[in-house]
Amino acid sequence: MEAPVHWVTGGGQLLPQGGRALGNGRVFFVLEEHSFLVLVKDAVVEHAPSPNSGIGQSAFLQCYKHALNLATGASKDFAKHSEPFDELPNLESMVAMVELEGELCRVRFTDGAASPRFEKMQHAAIHASHVILLCFRPDKPETMASVKKKWLPLLWQMNSETPWLLVSLQTDLRERSKVAGDQLPMVAPEEAEAFVQRYGGWGYMECSAFFPDTVQLVVDEALNAANTYYGLQWQLLPPHVAEPSDGEAKPCWTAAPVPGEMDLWLPHETLTVRDDPVPVTEEQVREGLSQMGDTGTRQHAYVRCDLAGMNLTSLVKIRQWEQLQFLNVSRNRLRGLEPIGALRHLLHLNASHNLLIRSQNFTAPDGLETCDMSYNMLAELGDWKVHRFLRELNLRGNYIGYIGNGLLGNKELRLLDLSENLILQIRNLEHLELRTLSLAQNKLSSVEGVQSLTKLHSLDVRHNNITTIEALHAQDIPRLRKLRVSENRISQMREVDQLADFRFLSELYLNPNPVSQLPQYRAQVLHRLPRLRSLDAEQVSPEERVKTEVIYGADVETRREIFEQLLPEETFVDRRLLTEAGIALAEVEEFGQNGDAGPFGHFLVGPTFGDPPRTRLQYGKFRQRLELTRLGGTPEGVADFSNYPALYQKTAAFDEDLREILEAVAEGGCEELLLGEAQITPQGIRDIIAFMQDTPCRLCFINLSGCSSAALLGAELLKSFPLDRGCSIELENCGLADSTVARLRNKAEDASRALARAAAERQRVAQRLAEHWEMQDYLEERAAEQRPSEMPGPPPARACHPAQWRPGAETASQKALEGFLRVNPNKLVQASAGPVENGSMWTMNGKKGGKNFQLTAEEHASLCQKLEDMLLDWGCELDGDQVQGRELPRAFVSAFGADPRRSPKLLGFMLWEGVAPTAQARGDVYRSPEEWEAAWASEQQRMRALAEQAREEYDSGQQAPGVASGQMMAHLSFLAGSSELKAPSVFGFQKAEERVAPRLGEDLLAALGEGLVLLEQVLADGLGVNNLTLTLRSLSSETLQIALRRGTIFQQKTWNHRQNLVTGVDYVLEVPPGGCVTKEVLGYSLNFNCPPPLSDEMHVTEFYLDIGRVLGSQALIWDHMQAAFHK
Repeated sequence: MEAPVHWVTGGGQLLPQGGRALGNGRVFFVLEEHSFLVLVKDAVVEHAPSPNSGIGQSAFLQCYKHALNLATGASKDFAKHSEPFDELPNLESMVAMVELEGELCRVRFTDGAASPRFEKMQHAAIHASHVILLCFRPDKPETMASVKKKWLPLLWQMNSETPWLLVSLQTDLRERSKVAGDQLPMVAPEEAEAFVQRYGGWGYMECSAFFPDTVQLVVDEALNAANTYYGLQWQLLPPHVAEPSDGEAKPCWTAAPVPGEMDLWLPHETLTVRDDPVPVTEEQVREGLSQMGDTGTRQHAYVRCDLAGMNLTSLVKIRQWEQLQFLNVSRNRLRGLEPIGALRHLLHLNASHNLLIRSQNFTAPDGLETCDMSYNMLAELGDWKVHRFLRELNLRGNYIGYIGNGLLGNKELRLLDLSENLILQIRNLEHLELRTLSLAQNKLSSVEGVQSLTKLHSLDVRHNNITTIEALHAQDIPRLRKLRVSENRISQMREVDQLADFRFLSELYLNPNPVSQLPQYRAQVLHRLPRLRSLDAEQVSPEERVKTEVIYGADVETRREIFEQLLPEETFVDRRLLTEAGIALAEVEEFGQNGDAGPFGHFLVGPTFGDPPRTRLQYGKFRQRLELTRLGGTPEGVADFSNYPALYQKTAAFDEDLREILEAVAEGGCEELLLGEAQITPQGIRDIIAFMQDTPCRLCFINLSGCSSAALLGAELLKSFPLDRGCSIELENCGLADSTVARLRNKAEDASRALARAAAERQRVAQRLAEHWEMQDYLEERAAEQRPSEMPGPPPARACHPAQWRPGAETASQKALEGFLRVNPNKLVQASAGPVENGSMWTMNGKKGGKNFQLTAEEHASLCQKLEDMLLDWGCELDGDQVQGRELPRAFVSAFGADPRRSPKLLGFMLWEGVAPTAQARGDVYRSPEEWEAAWASEQQRMRALAEQAREEYDSGQQAPGVASGQMMAHLSFLAGSSELKAPSVFGFQKAEERVAPRLGEDLLAALGEGLVLLEQVLADGLGVNNLTLTLRSLSSETLQIALRRGTIFQQKTWNHRQNLVTGVDYVLEVPPGGCVTKEVLGYSLNFNCPPPLSDEMHVTEFYLDIGRVLGSQALIWDHMQAAFHK
């Protein structure tokens, strides 16, 4: 049994800027006729490219191939050209035979296909994958973070259902570090395991190229995951893959390069010396020659050359053998075939298993008849009409998403293999005289489009998403002999009925399909198609035919007539053990209907684990839904734990899940929670209602349709559910009275308004967050200016400078401009008319108590020059009407126009702000060092005074380790512009010790005070979900439940002028005896005008904030605090 595996590695545009693309792997495994694909992505992070900038999967692949070579003695050329642990930039291709479940499979690995030039096929590769390996290095924690921040969101955004494994490469570094005594930060195995558990990975594996056994274990587990997913993916609907519309004139970049598209393939096919380590030699060509033949010039020469499996990177030396008719260059590392254009007599080309991304990358030979480009990286079909005599074309195992019009001119084409691609529709094959068409393992949902192939003999559409074959008609394809539709979603026996008219149909492959689970499936099919010689690869025996005839009573009526003639006084008894009526009855008993097994037939879930019990794929999908809910839901605002893409993923929610589900709903600010037929108890429903009543979140609709526990609550639901707040709950098919269900649906206007308010608040939050992120440059600069330091930084720009009109800075500048315009409504006025050289004057009023301005022509010119210098200082150069370089801030353009070079408003504002109209004064668009130093010193003094007061008032007692409040109170007072400490009540803060005890668990501050736990670390990083990480260690001999309550405030340890945080959700952390637990939670920012934390250490404070519904969103908190700052 043969099985190709293609493993593509590399980062592509989805990597952080500047990272070297090394990973993005794809592996095809063909088991019998099945093909699995493993997509491997490394977590390359932002850094300058260097020889050691990868994370090790090239060595990983080399090690794997080296071990296989030792076992099989094959591929000696690999050992010659690529040692197992060398530092080649890419190990671009390898093929190996491996054993899977006792059968041999061919495995192909390819490294380097996720660089930016492969962006066109990035999504196709992910959609085609059967398992994805996300790789990182343990000594580079940032690569682990890249998996979380880059690759998982990408997979979720694409709605990828493929299972993924987390793989730690180069794990020998951990032991090396211990031996060397280095204290380098390492990702611990426990941390990686927890990561996989939280985010729903298939598993976590470690390996090192120095220990080949570990590499083999990773590949084995990848095969296991791929095999499992492959057997289930028929239940999924086809992914959304962009196709050109019928009216769209899309250039075919694989055939006719156009400007822009060349940037994709040209760098790939252009070889440097470094890119071409193994060019073919004349000696190799001579050794590969065979088969004497006529060259067409009345001379004989070798017409065949085999250069397969030699790791070749170029074929330049082949040009001189013009007489070649057969050329095999498969299983190499070829990126282009340009030299083959010189072989004008070439008839047969095998270029499979290479690195081609274009099909037409060589001048067409005059008479090419067969071409094999299977298992390359072709993103499009290409234009083949130049090959007029082409008879066989194999493009199996590529990234082709649609069938373009590139084959319409190939009238001689008889065999076309497009299996293992991403094709959604059969089209553009009209008027071809194909005999064999293979479209196995694509994304077809029907066979519509095959009707025009009137001479077709064999059709293979195995392993697609086909639910019906009603498009197949004998009058369209009268000569069809072989049909493969196995591994699809055909569920009704009537689909077989229409095949009865195909007179020459002798081979049918239908199993597995849901329909093949019907009772006496083979007998039913053979009864309808008596001409079949083979069904599901099994010959139809004479015994089967007789059995079928007996079941369907071919001679029962004849025997009945003879019996009644000979024995008229006796009653005829039908003694058949199985009859057509018996089959019909069995179908009804098993499936509830005749001739239809349902969309999934009898689906077996498979082995489960954990509590509640779930399969590995169900668990992964549930964890994915939790993370998507934390990120706002899919669709936006909806937390869906009821509807799943496929039956194998479907899992009910249990009481044990509710805590995490409700946490995620609150963190994501979801308005709707869909639980459907959840397996929760009445107490679970009570917990949901209590959450809605107590938590200031936006949740206002629950769907529990089909949840039987709701009937046990009855009238209690009407009393406890918050209908008065406009909330509603759907309880259809729960056993409740229709009147109760109708009342709980709450169709009143209040319910509609509640959903509208929640949606509006979601949009407002998104807008405020966008505004905040737009301000980051200014906020970072401002924070650097205001941090405690010995010396001031460079003076900032004056209000007239574009830098002071950036988002966040523009408010103060706009106020200054308003003050200028109140005094000078006419701006800078030209007092005397005439040309500049004749001594025109410009005048303007000065500030109160200051002198008015009068500018000569020379001074005006100097001021204009300073304006242009100021724009250049910003990075903007105006050339005519064109703006080059850095764009001017929107607020600046709004105030002074898109071309402000002669703006009287801007020139006057520059004078107003203190810019001198003389050429001698340089750099005065910035504040003077003396002025700036005085202002800076004043702010530093105010800062130090506030910090001392706050420490004395709030942190001079006996607080528990990790508890402090003074830094926050000093910082907030500073932001309010005060020189004295503000009272906590000004900001709505209350003492945590006065708070009512939590319903569940021990309050965190109380547990810290009693010495039950130790707060080992609190880290804050960024804004939004998971931005606050707590690590608690138990000091108790019992299991503890620690309540981290909403409204708990965390302060920065030092005065770095970054945000303090407040939790918006109630959390419960279960800490084992003497153990340690780490929890990532949502921390809302307290202050809008500071940059977010950047991996900052935090203290928990003795205060909490819980006023009304302020904690319902980030925007509400910012509104509250901004109002407090202005009190």
